[in-house]
Parts: sequence; C-alpha cells; structure tokens
Amino acid sequence: MIKVNNLGMHFGRGRGHTQVLKDINFHLAPGEFVTIIGRSGSGKSTFLDILMGLVQPSEGTVERTNRASMSYVFQKPALLPWRNVLRNVYLPLQVRGVRRADRLKAGMDALRKVGLSYAAHLFPFQLSGGMAQRVAIARALAEDPDILLMDEPFSALDPILRENMNFNLLSLWQRTQKTILFVTHSIEEALILSDRIVILEGGRFVQSFEVDIERPRTYESFQDPRFSELYRQIRNALPHQPNLPRLAPEEEEDP
Repeated sequence: MIKVNNLGMHFGRGRGHTQVLKDINFHLAPGEFVTIIGRSGSGKSTFLDILMGLVQPSEGTVERTNRASMSYVFQKPALLPWRNVLRNVYLPLQVRGVRRADRLKAGMDALRKVGLSYAAHLFPFQLSGGMAQRVAIARALAEDPDILLMDEPFSALDPILRENMNFNLLSLWQRTQKTILFVTHSIEEALILSDRIVILEGGRFVQSFEVDIERPRTYESFQDPRFSELYRQIRNALPHQPNLPRLAPEEEEDP
C-alpha cells in the first residue's frame, strides 16, 4: 500500500546541513499495523510528515497503491475550541466541500466508531484528555482513509488511560481493518498493538521485529512469555542515549 525507496531528508546547506533521514526503504501492507520506535530526534515525525505529503523529501520516492488516502492523528488533539465535537470531526469534510448532510452522517459514524456519539454536542473544554484524543481519531476516520498515520497520540495521557486507549484502538483496528502506521516511545505500547515494529536510529531503520503474539490481544497478553522475550530483544536493540552517562556497577547500588 505504501512503498518508500531510498528516502532521504536533510535541512540546511553547507556547515548548517543536518541529515534527518537517509537511505530509508520501507513498505506498509494493506491492513497492517506497524509501529516505529526511536528516541527523540531520530526522525520519526519527519518520516510521517513526508508520507502525509506535508514536506517533500530531499531524495527518494514514496509510492502509494491506487492513490490510497491517508489521515493523520497528531500528538495533541488540536481541536478548535469554538466548534463542538461533531463540528470538529467533520471539519476536514467541510473544507473539502462535502455536502452538509453527508458530512453530518460521516461525522456521527466516526464518533460511533470511537464510542463518543453521545458527546457530539459537547465543546473541547468539556472533554477529558482521553475523550479529546478519541475525537481527534474520529476526525481522522471521518474521511474514511485507507491509511491512518498516528504520531505518539497517547503520550500525554496518564498510564492507565493510555493503556485503555491502546485497547480502544485495537478494537477499532480489528473492526475497521484500517492500515495503521503508529509512532511511540513505549515498547509495551508497540508490542500490544503491532504486527511489526521497526527501530529508527540515526535517520535509518536499523532493525525490524515481527510481533507474533496471539491475537486478539487482551490484558493477559502482557503475561505472555513471548511478550517478555520480544520486549527484551527490542530493549537491547535500542541505542543508549549518548549524552547520558552510564553508572558503574558500584554506583548503581543504594548508599
């Protein structure tokens, strides 16, 4: 559905030149849930921006099968405070000139998919953090995209709510079979959601892991021995932050 060939991205020229992505080759199959993990500054958001067409790469190409449509869920919901939930959800359709009756129907259908049809009349200030993020997901779904790009959408939520949102997203993916490319810093989140995890480091995809944990996944999946084994493998594959010192063994002990 998406194929990336020899992608590169740099900013600036001369001594101010910064290489963000280089020699990226990547594919995303229909119905697949793939997660990108990488430390801050590794190029994850830039890669999604390029796929979405928000910026043009310096080198390489991005191919989409049959002009597959995409929607983007950002880290923050970015809801317009003067529009109620339903009007926020159908805003992209309104911008595209979709008829009012059609955008109302699409907006309500999207809200039902995220379990928020009852909140259509509410305004953003009346929503919890989890509700606001579900509205942002509904806004992306209202356009009925083939591919959903999600850039750390739950990172600002507390751990319990974040875990609940993970399972809500899993349920939504299982019902709709959308193709999803997800970005996170959390190994646990990546493992519970994904078919495949790729590690982005130094502007390149350096390693890929097939997540062969049985579906459907539940809270019991965290106790699966395969979950623990994959967690260990991915944690070992992730680079250590170079500007943080490592403590010697004797320094790690309690005083």
